[in-house]
Amino acid sequence: MKNLDNLTIHSFRGLQEINLQSLGQINLFVGVNNSGKSSVLEAISTYCRPLDPLGWLGTAWRREVKSSRTPQWEALKWLFPQNSTIEDFYQGEIHISGDGKFRVRELKAIYRELARTEPDPDKIESDIEEEETKTVRGAELEMKATLDKEGQLSLFEREEEVSKTVQIWENKRFVNRGKRCKIELPVDTVTAVSHRLEKLQVELLSEATLYEFKPEIIKLLQVMDEGIIDLDLLSVRGNTTGLYIDRQQIGRSPLSAFGDGVRRLLYIALTLAKVRGGVLLIDELETAIHTLALKPALSWLVQACQQMDVQLFATTDSLETVDELLEASETIADLVLYRLYPRESQTKLIRNDRERLKELREELGMEVRW
Repeated sequence: MKNLDNLTIHSFRGLQEINLQSLGQINLFVGVNNSGKSSVLEAISTYCRPLDPLGWLGTAWRREVKSSRTPQWEALKWLFPQNSTIEDFYQGEIHISGDGKFRVRELKAIYRELARTEPDPDKIESDIEEEETKTVRGAELEMKATLDKEGQLSLFEREEEVSKTVQIWENKRFVNRGKRCKIELPVDTVTAVSHRLEKLQVELLSEATLYEFKPEIIKLLQVMDEGIIDLDLLSVRGNTTGLYIDRQQIGRSPLSAFGDGVRRLLYIALTLAKVRGGVLLIDELETAIHTLALKPALSWLVQACQQMDVQLFATTDSLETVDELLEASETIADLVLYRLYPRESQTKLIRNDRERLKELREELGMEVRW
């Protein structure tokens, strides 16, 4: 049984009634710009961590630029379907359901905007007895997950529905208090720019080394650069630990000295090791990978997903990526391609399993992206 299967996104961002039936181990999403490909990945991310508010905030913040001053509660709002009616206090609902090895059968979340008054520290105290106040905006997030009862052991796990409610306020850092909910599937997202954050790669390499996955990572990097022989975490002159690549002839060099292709493949491999037994989400799969390296890189990725029981969900705008993934998955993985396209007020999709996709591409030579 797959980690996730027969997923239905009833409502999420601009998506309404998207039925991802009979999911494969490798799932590829194609379509025109703004067709909802990235939104599908975001919906899957929240479904895998249904009661984790930090996971929700991380997903909401992923589209914001690093220097954005958008409040957390407002960024979260845009995960929810937006009504055309303008109201002072917005309320929206997300609904996703599915099956598979993951125990969550249904996720519902309600977002409610809030406001309250509190003392204004910026105002100088006056002779008036009443203290100065200001209005503060925020939001309440109520998360509910319906669980599959089969195979559950503890009293807590026998509950059919579990829930959690948190509040997020402007100008205040959100802290997830209380016990962390264990109802989650390992999941992480690789965006088109994730590989440029070296700090994350340093943390991930330590974890991959612990799981003895580093040799496989080096093998993938050699697809892009045959001279790479090792990876190290080094602290030079007491500075912060950095990631160094050992390359024939030139020796060890910092990761920043290498191109986006090497850094992108490294980040994908490190993230894959982190989500063993779970789900890997990759936005714009082909980004920064040279066309000559695309085939061996995708072959490695498919094999590694199979080896580590990871279900892959990826978006692409590249027909070459579709063809190479079709070939790479021929004997070892179940591939499904979903084509999304906007139609009036809803997003529609067409599902092509591997055999149908092979017929469309290899026998009919048809365009399958849009």
